[in-house]
Amino acid sequence: MENRIDRKGDESLYQPKIHSDRIRTLYGLKKETGKPMTVLLDQAIHDLAERYTVERELQEPPVLEKVEPETWEEICELRRLLDQVDYLNCLEEIEQFKGNEQGRKTD
Repeated sequence: MENRIDRKGDESLYQPKIHSDRIRTLYGLKKETGKPMTVLLDQAIHDLAERYTVERELQEPPVLEKVEPETWEEICELRRLLDQVDYLNCLEEIEQFKGNEQGRKTD
């Protein structure tokens, strides 16, 4: 690894603030390795970007299939039934809460 970052062709961009704890850690790494902090940061960002790219490429794309209109209607009907069951369950829970409400009152 280089001891300096090549700035030829570099543009002036936003430079984010870094928490002082990270700077102290970075300084400790600088003392251990003897490399400038900018070189260490540059390499860390490079490694992180590569790892992120590899992880993103390993993720399987979603499976998309064509669904026939009849099948889609069946799916919609099942979804409506499940929503209705959830709704009825919620109504039962509300009634239970209402029933317990009188027992909670204190004088």
